[in-house]
Amino acid sequence: MPETRRHPAKNTPPIHRGYIEGYYGQLLSWEERAGLIDHLAALSFDSYLYAPKEDIYHRWQWRTDYPPKFMAEFSRFTHTAKQSGICVLAGIAPGLDFDFQTPEADTNALFAKAAQLVTAGADAIVLMFDDILDDVSALTEAGLSEGVCHARLASDLQTHLGCPVLLVPRLYSDEISGDHLAYGTALNQHLSADIPVLLCGETIVAKEVNLHGRAGRIGNMLARPIVIWDNLYCNDYCPRRLFLAPYDGRDTADPVLLNGTGLYHTDKLLLALMAGTDQKKALTEAGVPQAIDPLLPFFGLPVFSGQTPPEMPDYSPDAALEALEILLWQWKSPLAREWYPALFGLKQDIQIEARQMPAERQAKTQSLALFTRLQKDRK
Repeated sequence: MPETRRHPAKNTPPIHRGYIEGYYGQLLSWEERAGLIDHLAALSFDSYLYAPKEDIYHRWQWRTDYPPKFMAEFSRFTHTAKQSGICVLAGIAPGLDFDFQTPEADTNALFAKAAQLVTAGADAIVLMFDDILDDVSALTEAGLSEGVCHARLASDLQTHLGCPVLLVPRLYSDEISGDHLAYGTALNQHLSADIPVLLCGETIVAKEVNLHGRAGRIGNMLARPIVIWDNLYCNDYCPRRLFLAPYDGRDTADPVLLNGTGLYHTDKLLLALMAGTDQKKALTEAGVPQAIDPLLPFFGLPVFSGQTPPEMPDYSPDAALEALEILLWQWKSPLAREWYPALFGLKQDIQIEARQMPAERQAKTQSLALFTRLQKDRK
């Protein structure tokens, strides 16, 4: 193990409400990130977690230092955030290939990467082990415990940096495969008592999640601070879909960070919903035409794990298609451009469901796999 600087960490930044840039498929610009900082401040939120899966240095090349151009931009970003009273949490995700059996080189690389971000103004480092393989046989064969490895690395990182560290465990939801009892016990025994743990709750996309009984198995057994990682509106697993339902099923007293979509104007609207703005008011303030109203059932909540798929709403296909004509062709704004794929996809889906799309049009607009399935179903 590398030499460790033995001095206490600063207090963990206060986290109550904030934003996570932590999705797949999208990457914000620095101008957009600065705009979100302003928006978070206007909503009296306090945190921004920088952890985009599409940042190659965050995950796939986590050992590699960020280049100077990035660091200059990141430093400006953290300065802007501090001026607005927003804490910047910087994520590092080494879990894909961190070598816990001979850890010295990788530990040094992690310490250096984290120090680089802290020097540039990050208020805390988030050590992330989410979305990695559940095969821990190599650790087991080496006589190592996955939970102990993760907990000790997070604790050592905080001790070395003298800076707050948070942990995203591999078992961040009950849905993730693994020995939750053993993992949670290891965190309780080996994770520094002041390191908060980010969890999604019983399901990765939770209908309800809070810190009073629905934070999941590990959350309910942990004697550590917990921050909720909320994927309610995240759509990287279904990028043609858009969720605009009111923000319910959460306790306003709990610390929650919202994982967004990576669509800048959309995420501003979703953060407004999270702040308690009425749905109709939020849509109006975002410049969305009233034509969206009959279509809102199609942009409601996600389908949650274990839930019976919802039935089709009672609607008029002709009226819905008329509303979509307005939204697609008459509404012109940055938000409209972000929503174009979802709106156009809904138009096609309604046409298919109402049997108003000829086979030739289906062949032109749908993937070959889906078109083939549709043709088989028609027969």
